[in-house]
Amino acid sequence: MVLNAIRLLCLFLISGWLNAAVAQDEAKGGEEAEPATKANPASRSGFSTGLGEWALVRRYPEQAVWLDLDDEGRALGLFLPEYITPANGALLVLADEGQTANEGVLGSLRVALAERGIAVMTVGLGLPPEAIRRNRMDVMAPGLDDDAGQNPDQGGNTPDSVMIDVAEEPPLDDVAADFRNSVRAVLSAGVEALQQRGYERGGVLGIGWSADYVTDWAADSAAVSAVVWLAPRFPARRSATLPSLLKERNGGQGWPVLDLHDSGGRSGAEGRARAAAFARADVTGYDRQPVALNQPLRSEDAVRVASRVSAWLKNRSASRY
Repeated sequence: MVLNAIRLLCLFLISGWLNAAVAQDEAKGGEEAEPATKANPASRSGFSTGLGEWALVRRYPEQAVWLDLDDEGRALGLFLPEYITPANGALLVLADEGQTANEGVLGSLRVALAERGIAVMTVGLGLPPEAIRRNRMDVMAPGLDDDAGQNPDQGGNTPDSVMIDVAEEPPLDDVAADFRNSVRAVLSAGVEALQQRGYERGGVLGIGWSADYVTDWAADSAAVSAVVWLAPRFPARRSATLPSLLKERNGGQGWPVLDLHDSGGRSGAEGRARAAAFARADVTGYDRQPVALNQPLRSEDAVRVASRVSAWLKNRSASRY
């Protein structure tokens, strides 16, 4: 009996020693692997974080194009050449905020456009800083701020507390300018990549909030042939200045704009309001096309969108001759 107890005790001690040794080896292996993760080039980019770029590279190695953003690092584009000839142009497609280059409608849209003779590169877009998103919500719900101002004793929303909160953060205009500059770098690199493949003056397409970014960038670019808005969203400040921006775009030479938005609900109402504002400002080269779209956009929207874009580009091309 005593002998058996001694044997069990020995086995228990040996098992514990082995487990401790294995755990030590695993911890050591993890420490050795950590520097390799830190050296990952994609992790150095201040723009494209959390967009699963390496997973997309492994999934679409033949489509992957790394875009050099200089000090910003690099971003991933997914490129497909036109499947039929003659080519019907090229498009650089910027995803909505927080989406990868293949998310939502983008993967199916890339194929649907290529099948219609349009070379296409899709690029993901990270989320903007929280201050930008919070400011949008404040503008969209002004009643909350009004109520807080009328009831200073409720909560901590007094004028003094608001001033302290703002003082602790960088000015919103500076934050927004930094993010826009990052997006501009991606768009410029994407257009340059298309030019290197022989597409001299392609178009740009922005989805959701990205419609604002592609329009802002195209206003100063001579390398753009057309701008497409897909289910566009614009900040209140931008909506007020869009008519003058489009009227003065590219030194008055201009590029045409296709506004594709959902036919109903808020999107439909906003589209009609944009068209009315552009008409009052005598903006030319603007086409609005309501279309049934899912909210948010899904892969099944791709064929409808690609057909509209392809037909519009063909008509614009034919009108130049």
